[in-house]
Amino acid sequence: MEFRKEKNTLLILFFASGISGLIYEVVWMRMLSRVFGVTTYATSITMAAFMAGLAIGSYAFGKMGDRSKNPLKIYMLLQIFTAVFAVVTPLLFSAAIPLYRWIYETSGESMAVVKISKAVISFAVLLIPTTLMGGTLPVLVSHLTRKDSGFGKNLSIMYSINTMGAVAGVILSGFFTIGLFGEWATILIGAALNLAAADGAAILGRRTARDEGEKSVDSFREGEQISPYTGGVRYAVLAAVFISGFTALAYEVIWTRQLVLYLFVSVYAFSAMLAVFLAGVAAGSFVMNKIIGRIKNSLYIFGLLEGLIAVFTLAAVFIFPFLDRMFITRMTSPLFVVFPASFIFGMIFPLSASCFAKSTGRAGESIGAVYGFNTAGNVLGALASGFIFITSLGSAKTLIMLAVVNAAVGAALILLEPRKTGEKKAGWILAAVLIMIVAAFMAKTNVFLDVIVNRLRHMGPKVELFLNKECTEGTLTSFKVNGGAGLQVNGNGQTKLCTETKLMAYLPYVLADNPQKMLIICFGMGTILKSAGMFPALAIDTVELVPEIYGCFGFYHKEAPEILKHKNLKMYGGDGRNYLLLTPEKYSIISIDPSPPIYSAGTVNLYTKEFFTMCRDHLLPGGVMCLWVPGDERYECQLIIKTFLTVFPEADVWKGPNDWGFYLTGKNGELKIDPARFEKTLDTPAIKNDLLEYDKSCYTGRQLLGLFLSENKGAAEELKKIPVITDDHPYTEFILWR
Repeated sequence: MEFRKEKNTLLILFFASGISGLIYEVVWMRMLSRVFGVTTYATSITMAAFMAGLAIGSYAFGKMGDRSKNPLKIYMLLQIFTAVFAVVTPLLFSAAIPLYRWIYETSGESMAVVKISKAVISFAVLLIPTTLMGGTLPVLVSHLTRKDSGFGKNLSIMYSINTMGAVAGVILSGFFTIGLFGEWATILIGAALNLAAADGAAILGRRTARDEGEKSVDSFREGEQISPYTGGVRYAVLAAVFISGFTALAYEVIWTRQLVLYLFVSVYAFSAMLAVFLAGVAAGSFVMNKIIGRIKNSLYIFGLLEGLIAVFTLAAVFIFPFLDRMFITRMTSPLFVVFPASFIFGMIFPLSASCFAKSTGRAGESIGAVYGFNTAGNVLGALASGFIFITSLGSAKTLIMLAVVNAAVGAALILLEPRKTGEKKAGWILAAVLIMIVAAFMAKTNVFLDVIVNRLRHMGPKVELFLNKECTEGTLTSFKVNGGAGLQVNGNGQTKLCTETKLMAYLPYVLADNPQKMLIICFGMGTILKSAGMFPALAIDTVELVPEIYGCFGFYHKEAPEILKHKNLKMYGGDGRNYLLLTPEKYSIISIDPSPPIYSAGTVNLYTKEFFTMCRDHLLPGGVMCLWVPGDERYECQLIIKTFLTVFPEADVWKGPNDWGFYLTGKNGELKIDPARFEKTLDTPAIKNDLLEYDKSCYTGRQLLGLFLSENKGAAEELKKIPVITDDHPYTEFILWR
């Protein structure tokens, strides 16, 4: 078979397996968010496990590919087993849930022990399929290099095509298949692509074997020399690759976090940004494919590229505030911020492999080593930025520090290049020092927090800033503008001081039978807690994803110090769904005010049939669940109401006191409305004063009864043709193509 046709066929197969790899990553991340909780820790640990598997697979299977008489057969088997474990992996995620509950209870409700257990188990589960994925690149390049000694060209084009497939996988899953067909169907699409690639490799292997026969391994064991550098320099390249990988994933984590300020909270925005990052890597590797054969001083160019990453990073930090001035620049911000550096990272990988690889006969082993070191750096970079750097240094200072690291690595590589004169080296070292001086000057401000403050100033001339801090789970801003209090996470408004929120304490209280214990999910400004505190005998638990929000309680309510002394109050930091997944506690009232907007990434986890069922199972007999639904989108509201009614057939719908939004109330038992109890509870002086704090929209039992909108039968009839939101079909998060 003609080599060009064979190579083109392999490129098509590798493109398909690239699609499947990112499909799996996107879906697995969503599934694990429901087990871990929608947290930075969950994202970082999952990403670390994913990258670790790729590193192990590339190193282990790279050697195997060099020794095998038929690398295509290895690739075929890798694709088959990847498809199998891709389907099995979600089942293992679900099977581990009872174990997590047991660990939580036997450890004395220690969330630290549970987090470690989840990390270890999830890591182990993901390690199998990701290790299989990691083996595909070195195996295929080993196969091609036996027939064509252009190691760098083969590696760069294969890496580029596989990453282009990854871009397609992100777009396919993030914009189309999950929203249209669901998570499981998306996984099956990925598995079908793996099996198609395996079948293609099997057919190709038979043709090449028929045309050429099988060669002996010994005939190409060493092959032609690739790297011109000595052993010591080659291992210095591995160190540089590790550091470069560390900075790459650290950059990705931080830009993912901070570009939310411009792209907002839609799952489409996240998918688009990830696609831009991967497209940059693919484009950079593709360009390197065109020029790598003409590069004579690879180490020197490697050093220059590291310096360029530092320059592009500092430039991105500098221009970040200016992108906020126009809508078009906000929406295209990933192109300005992410693409330039990711393009250079794409050029670096094949170039660094050419600096390290000893010979064509050890192509797979060399790629495995470089890919392994690079990916190991990715793992630590993701963990360090998510767990340490953002909260200790802040995003801006972390980016500047990473830029300095890239500049230093670049300078070291230039010094190690034996083919350049001292004068040229000195010039570039001076440039690296200049980059570091500029970085030190820029580190005096935090551009990300400045963007938030500038936006507040546009809302009104008088801004009082209580707190503006980068926390592990998001950037928290507590403030007043023209006397009106506000709370933002990642620049997105969470709630306001209003009667609507107060009623989330009173409405379920008057509907529940003998209410004794209450759970509040999504603490916000603490208004529900303040109103629930009007009932001294009521024990209260609260769960808030960004625990630093608890520290803002006193900014909004002068009574906060007294309320926090409530002997029956417990405050938990974490994801509300994950809390219910673990705790055996039962409640008389569960009140939930999900983070707006309805379509924001992760919020759908609080709107699914599975979550509502979880809430019902945690209600005491006669207990009531109360859910607030914003009234912005009619169809989204219908989806949520229909889903709620499938779990609570006796549920009622109540309108907001200012004719905006809805309350859904469901009961573990028969839901009856007792007008006398409404009057008796709300017409006490203390509660009446509490309800009059912000307006006069609802401060009597009669007014609260007047908010009743629809009983279960009428609502169910109207919503017959509306689908149900499930974990597999997260309709509210995927609003396109409906």
